[in-house]
Amino acid sequence: MKIVVLKSESGKVTSDALEEGEIGDVVRKTAEKALKEWNELTSDFIIMRDSQEARIPLPLKPDMYEKMKNFLTGKDKTSAIVKLPIFIISFENQWKEENFQDKKVYVISYYLNEELKKELTDYAAQVTSEEAEKEEEIEEEDEDLEE
Repeated sequence: MKIVVLKSESGKVTSDALEEGEIGDVVRKTAEKALKEWNELTSDFIIMRDSQEARIPLPLKPDMYEKMKNFLTGKDKTSAIVKLPIFIISFENQWKEENFQDKKVYVISYYLNEELKKELTDYAAQVTSEEAEKEEEIEEEDEDLEE
């Protein structure tokens, strides 16, 4: 199956590749690559698993059904609902007080179509964006004000 591997640095996707294989093998291979870029004196090394929900318009073509049958969680009148695993390998990051900021990550998931790849690309860029950190700080300030 096709796997998309994105590298995101400081809010921008700097590398974009499609690989054939099992997702666990691709995650391990990408983690080895990330370990070579990791500075153990300044950053944590973290592999996280998340998921992305997506809607694929019905009817599904047989090849699309085969790709996503293991991820189907339901359907409505117009679309099939899938929940795809996403793996994030964070290898350059920092703590600022209580906030955690990723600077460089690899984001890995299954490739189903270009639309989902674009959503994943936007997500990867957002993970390392400075704006994500600022939004988190604002949310925490709002919570402090509510208390």
